[in-house]
Amino acid sequence: MSDILIPDTEELTVIDDSRSPDSQAKPSNPKGFMLTVVQGSNLDFGKIFNFSCENIRIGRDRDNTIQLDDRKVSKQHCEIKSILTDEIEQFFIKDLDSTNGTYVNGEFVRQRMLATGDKILIGETVLRFNYNDEIEEEYHARLFSYAAIDSLTGLYNRRYILNELENQYKIARRNKRIFSIVLIDIDDFKQINDTYGHPAGDEYLKHIAFNINHTLREQDICGRLGGEEFMVILPETDIEGAFQLGNRIRIRIENNQLDLQGNKLKATVSAGVSQYEIEDSRCTEFKETEITPGHEQMLKRADVALYDAKRTGKNKVIKSPLRCI
Repeated sequence: MSDILIPDTEELTVIDDSRSPDSQAKPSNPKGFMLTVVQGSNLDFGKIFNFSCENIRIGRDRDNTIQLDDRKVSKQHCEIKSILTDEIEQFFIKDLDSTNGTYVNGEFVRQRMLATGDKILIGETVLRFNYNDEIEEEYHARLFSYAAIDSLTGLYNRRYILNELENQYKIARRNKRIFSIVLIDIDDFKQINDTYGHPAGDEYLKHIAFNINHTLREQDICGRLGGEEFMVILPETDIEGAFQLGNRIRIRIENNQLDLQGNKLKATVSAGVSQYEIEDSRCTEFKETEITPGHEQMLKRADVALYDAKRTGKNKVIKSPLRCI
């Protein structure tokens, strides 16, 4: 099928589409459309993007409407535009002179109208295009939740948050930007389990997750690494900002107790903080297997700082010095 050119004006009179009317259902005045990542990196897989009457741009740069973690995706790869004709909204995809091209259902395209169910391949990522459908949206949201969300606390799970750490490291290294992480561990959590039982311990973990989450900014990312340990990723934040945030979390938890069936559950937390540094990139310039990847260097430094906080009295936040371990 040949590409369909998008007119420069908002008026579109004739669309030459070889598909039959039955295979090209066009809803009248739809609420918008959704894109679901059905193939891609661990970080992006399963994500759903909803849009309503918008023009969007997809690419690898952070200033795109949709940013994808895919090295084969160009910085500004393609865009999707909506055009309203005869009270029918239609959506078109346009390649932005990308390096590896834009494909719809396996066919290279420059500009083309999209139909529900179309699969868009850019780089190694496949997105499925659909008009907004509440049932479909809920289905994919549940799949993503099962893959990425910790069922107890509602925070991101270990797999997702570690993938996000690696992704933020790649962004920082590529764009020469900073970011920091905070590792948080509940002090003497075993005593809560031993005294009140594991169900109470689970409720306290939820309590901690709630308090951490409500201390963060919108762009911050928090996950549970396992047990009573959590990690917060702070984009565009230096170690001093991360240290201050870690202390706000520590103080909030120290000053809040959980009332559970007449029992007052209260604990403190310790935290270790580290920042992305140029030395982390140098650690990965060589390919020898004994060299630890840069994002893992950050995690190690934060873990050492957390251990120091535990060892020197608990209920404190310690910053990691710059070093490659």
